[in-house]
Amino acid sequence: MDLKPMLITRIAQTVLWLAVAGVLVGYLISTRSAWPLTVGLSVVIVAVALFLIVRTHRMGVRYGPEGLEVRGILLSRSIPAEQVVRVTGFPAVRWTTATGSNRWTPISAFYGIGQLGSVERYNQFCILQLQTWDEGRHPKPPSTGNPRRPRRGK
Repeated sequence: MDLKPMLITRIAQTVLWLAVAGVLVGYLISTRSAWPLTVGLSVVIVAVALFLIVRTHRMGVRYGPEGLEVRGILLSRSIPAEQVVRVTGFPAVRWTTATGSNRWTPISAFYGIGQLGSVERYNQFCILQLQTWDEGRHPKPPSTGNPRRPRRGK
């Protein structure tokens, strides 16, 4: 299954990167410095903004029986299911490497502070889906019967 941030969130991030690139390129042009340097820096700024826009639209988590693929704004990581320890509410994935080292991968697609209520609820829903997937992979402990203490006869 593939979980992505809401479309409104991805659009807002696209507008942000376009605005940042526009302000930086506008500043470079307004300084009237060496033209080849201005053009070169402008091209780099626009290329970085386009890269971030594409990565923003790809952010999310793909999960299934084989494991997780966490796609962040800069990096992606594939984690085999047998190495996943727990999906936390932060949101993050705690996992171990093949050599036994403990690792932690944040799920930046569903993290945010000061979000709209609908975006926050959707992000919490996605995290809950991941946690449910994680809990479904772990065997349930056997039931020991009635957990209450037996009554004493008087």
